[in-house]
Formats: sequence, C-alpha cells, structure tokens
Amino acid sequence: MKRMTGTAKNNHLISRWRCPSNIALVKYWGKHDFQKPMNPSLSFVLQNAFTETSVELHKDGDQKLEFFFEGVVSDFGERIEKYLDHLTTRLPWINKYNFRIYSRNSFPHSAGIASSASSFGALALCLTEIDFTFLGKDINSQGFWLMASDLSRIGSGSSCRSMYPGFALWGKTHLFESSGDEYAIPLTEGFQPVFSGLRDAILLVDSGIKEVSSSAGHQLMNDHIFQHSRIAQAHENINELYLALLTGNQKKFIEVVESEALSLHAMMMTSNPWFILMKPNSLEIINRIRRFREKTSIPLCFTMDAGPNIHLLYFSENESDVKAFIERELLAFCKNGHWIDDRIGNGPERITDGQ
Repeated sequence: MKRMTGTAKNNHLISRWRCPSNIALVKYWGKHDFQKPMNPSLSFVLQNAFTETSVELHKDGDQKLEFFFEGVVSDFGERIEKYLDHLTTRLPWINKYNFRIYSRNSFPHSAGIASSASSFGALALCLTEIDFTFLGKDINSQGFWLMASDLSRIGSGSSCRSMYPGFALWGKTHLFESSGDEYAIPLTEGFQPVFSGLRDAILLVDSGIKEVSSSAGHQLMNDHIFQHSRIAQAHENINELYLALLTGNQKKFIEVVESEALSLHAMMMTSNPWFILMKPNSLEIINRIRRFREKTSIPLCFTMDAGPNIHLLYFSENESDVKAFIERELLAFCKNGHWIDDRIGNGPERITDGQ
C-alpha cells in the first residue's frame, strides 16, 4: 500500500511546507508561450530566507479562498485565486473545496529577496502533496518534485528553481537531456566542495517598491534589440559556470556571476521604455567590492536581481574577513545599515505537527 500524505484534522485536509527563495547566478529574463523562459538559468537556494505556507481544504461556508499573510488578510490573495483558477484543469479537485491559506516569510517583504519564488514554491508543494494524497501516491519520488516545480512555475517562473537543495537549472539546454522549460532540475553531482560553503550577504540598499515589476520587465524582452545576443550569452554562461562548479574555478565563477548581473541591468537600460534600477549606493558598493577583491585577493563577487540591492557572494573560509569588510565599508550604503546574512541552503522541508 502506498504511503498517504497530507494531514487530516477536524475532517479538513491540511498540508504545510517551508520553501526557500533562490538567487539566480545565470539570469532568466524574458518569456515565451506561458511562463516559459527565453533562456536557461542557474541558481542556488538560500537557507534563511524562506516562506512557510499552510493550505487547508474544507467545505465550510461559501467563500472560495481566505488568504492570510502573517495573520492579516492580504491583497496577494487575488493573485492566488487566479493561480488556483488556472490550475483547475490539472487539479480538478480544486473546484470541490474551499481554501484557507496561511503564509509567512522569514524575511521582510521588500528585502530584495524573491518572495514570489518562495511563496509560490511553498504553495505548489502543498498542492502537490494534496494531489498525491488523493491519488494515493508517495511524495518520496522524483515525480513529486518535478510536478511541484512545474506547478510553481505557473505562479512565478523563478520559483520552480526553489524545489531542490543547492543548485538548480531551469530551461532547455544541451548540457542535460532532462532539462526543460516546464520545470527545474537539481544539479547535485561533481561540484567541488568549496561551493557547498557559499555565503550570501544581502545588502539592502533600498527596500521600496520596484520601479518596474518583473512581469513587465520580462515583456520588454519580446522586442528587445539585443534579445538574440542575450539568449546566446546566457547559454554560453551556463556552460562556463557549470564547468567552474565542476573544476572549482572560483575566478571563472566570479567572472560569470558579475557579468550576468550587469547584463540583466543592461537589458533593462536598453529596453523601450528603459529603466535604471541601480541606485548610487548600489554602484558604490559594487566598486568597493571590486577594490576589496583586487587588494586582498579574497574570492568574492556581487550579483543583483531586478532591483538596487546587492547580493555579496563569498566562501565560508573567508567569512570573518568579509563580514569585517561589510561592517567597515558597506553598511554605510545600506538603508538603515540593514543586511541579511544567508548561505546556500538545503531546499524545501515538509512541516509536521511537531514543528
């Protein structure tokens, strides 16, 4: 008999998951069809930046969805409702139940971390577990994670990379026959041990609302003058970065990661309309990181998402020196001196009643 999943409580079915955010090293920018990437991307999950979500199915009352973010009814529920409606063809049981969803983040909502990635990742894990429960299937299978990755992609493209420990790849590439645009795959074998000690210092330059949403930014790639060059660059950088991970080439790792961050912002600055999302303090931090690396030969680098905040990536053996550098030179350029100390993570975790 196959193991049943999900938790029954008071005749309700409940699923709870914790899902991390992730930071892309090779960036995904631009879509084709529905929520499929123009180019492959490669990322790693964070350990301390995560979303915890609880999904409860019930048949009480006539309210289809109640969504609470950190205990308060949230407008994000409207996006969740559209997401559930979209999934009804794949998960027909959605129409038979009302939903009560509780969600919370371990990090501030505007902290420069992809909250939609961890949020939709956690929600998709809950929905996948419930679906496996109805079908009598075991969640301890590769199919579970591929389905959760696929479902999460529909809500937020980058969330599909949050399903696995360590590194993940999303998008079709000749490097892996199993790669695809519908889901991410884990990258788990052959990497040099130094990369298991990756650290991520998230430097909060500005915690305000982004000037352009990620969805709007992706759309600008449709007619971008450099679209084809960017796609080719991303494929080449996937190859270079993967080889660096296999060989332990920290110098090449740094070159690719910084090139990708700057290319992402170059795409936005050369789109129509154009956007400049870096702030003066972003540039100051970048310049200081470069000078520190040249002066000390400590391997560290920066990356950025579509915003002004800086992810300072470094390795565990240099932790004390880099943290001293952050305190001494970089916090003055962070809003209220705030930063988040994070690292490469172990992936999602199912929350049991005892947690």
